[in-house]
Amino acid sequence: MTETRNCQNCKQDFRIEPEDFAFYEKIKVPAPTFCPQCRLVRRLAWLKGFRLYKRACDLCKKEKISMYRPEAPYTIYCNDCWWSDKWDPCDYARDYDFSKAFFQQFDELLHRVPLRGIAIDTMSGELSPYTNHVGFSKGCYLIFFSGYNEDSEVGFYLTRNKSVLDCSVIMECENCYDSMNGFQNYQVHGSRGNVRGSTDCYFIKDSAHVAYCFGSANLNNKKYVFFNEQLSKEDYERRMSEIDLGSYKTYQEMKARSEKVWKNSVPRPYHELNSESSTGNYFFQCKNCTECYDCAGCEDSKYLLLIKGGPVRDCYDYGDWGDGAERVYEGITVGGGVMDVRFSQDIIHGSNNMEYSKSCMTSSNLFGCVSLRSKDYYIFNKKYPKEEFEELRKKIIDHMMSSPYIDAQGKSYQYGEFFPMQLSPHEYNDTFAHMFSPLSKEEASRKELKWIDDALLEYATTKKAHELPDHIRDASDAILQDVIQCEICPRGYRVSKQELNFLRKHNLPLPRQCPFCRIEAKVQQWVLQMTLVDRTCDKCGNELRTHYTKEDAPVMYCKECYLEAFV
Repeated sequence: MTETRNCQNCKQDFRIEPEDFAFYEKIKVPAPTFCPQCRLVRRLAWLKGFRLYKRACDLCKKEKISMYRPEAPYTIYCNDCWWSDKWDPCDYARDYDFSKAFFQQFDELLHRVPLRGIAIDTMSGELSPYTNHVGFSKGCYLIFFSGYNEDSEVGFYLTRNKSVLDCSVIMECENCYDSMNGFQNYQVHGSRGNVRGSTDCYFIKDSAHVAYCFGSANLNNKKYVFFNEQLSKEDYERRMSEIDLGSYKTYQEMKARSEKVWKNSVPRPYHELNSESSTGNYFFQCKNCTECYDCAGCEDSKYLLLIKGGPVRDCYDYGDWGDGAERVYEGITVGGGVMDVRFSQDIIHGSNNMEYSKSCMTSSNLFGCVSLRSKDYYIFNKKYPKEEFEELRKKIIDHMMSSPYIDAQGKSYQYGEFFPMQLSPHEYNDTFAHMFSPLSKEEASRKELKWIDDALLEYATTKKAHELPDHIRDASDAILQDVIQCEICPRGYRVSKQELNFLRKHNLPLPRQCPFCRIEAKVQQWVLQMTLVDRTCDKCGNELRTHYTKEDAPVMYCKECYLEAFV
């Protein structure tokens, strides 16, 4: 039976369907007291943004790149030290104190146990050190939440790509630039929105299996289309010979002209491929999935976000990763053959039966643990015999229900709720929560959330962005020594040798914005794609859901009318 509840956070009503209750019963957790959107934001408050800092490792004392500010009150180890056997997380074990709320005690443990400064594996730590939340990557620089990439720079959510620059949310692409939402593309530059299987194109959108096309939208199996005009091979090549995209001025002019073409075209209402009985946006090879966004290979799941690849089965309220996850509930950055993980963050590599834990791997039967590896039957990093573990776990759950944690706003956190946002080790305005639910500093302060004021620091620069040569052919290797003033923010940035070689090879101009502004601009577009609004099809009059507002796309078709018109 469907039940309507009032969210204790936003005070809006939300529905719990019979299949939801069946899932909660199967994994033995109480039904939520927060609505789906508030649950999402609460998890995302634990998902770090893109700022990186220099901080001395608390073990080897060497200055390394870290996601934590130097003054953040946590014990932070560099990647090499955290993965080493030079320390033992069990040295920080503590007994459970029934006179304190569980979340208060977990926060105390979180401040003591060493955390890894950068969330990357040992391979990426050696071959791609200036990254975060990255695995199995080499020759990469300033990419985030990505895996299995090679020789790629400046991007977010990249999966199995080679030699891509300034791209975000793309998979299995090569030699691509300034693009997002792409799949299996080669030498596609400046594209936006659902481009797949395409080669040698510029500024295309909502297109599949096209080649040698420029400034167009809604193309399928086409060649030699120029601003949505079909040309002969000879005429297309003549038009292209008149455009020199190595010039920054020309690149920006062509980009602006293409955006006008895109806006005057009817966009695809939402994006899915080879999926069945599923809802959301940008979901691929999914079955029986509800409200799932940027997900691939998922089945029988609900409220998923950023699942890079399956199989993922029977999961709710879960974001970031995948890769063999089953029965994950209220989890963020969880994946790699995991099973039965609840209310946890950064749980990886064959872990199962984990609750309220962070940064643990290849472990089982953990409750309230931090930074454990290859452990079984631990509570607060302390080992227990199986029978004692199960008995104490039950007592802690009863204690969480009878003596809940109460946050600054009076919200109650019993067993079944994810970690409170106040306990996140990251500043709210440097998390994905702020991207999806922005707060002012004053609002964050009232909620007792962490905040960072020195987000943009002044740097000593040697050149202004407008002083860069307009054309890439005029950029000598001397540019590698310059610190360039970003045209948007106070940051200074450098052009890397790999980046310069890529731009020269593809005749593309030097960037005028720092890497972080370039990433954040695409992430802002991505966030808009993760929320659907109600529209009416301008062709058949049927109701539909899409991420395009009336301002973004004046004319909108439902999926059926779109396919009839353009595919």
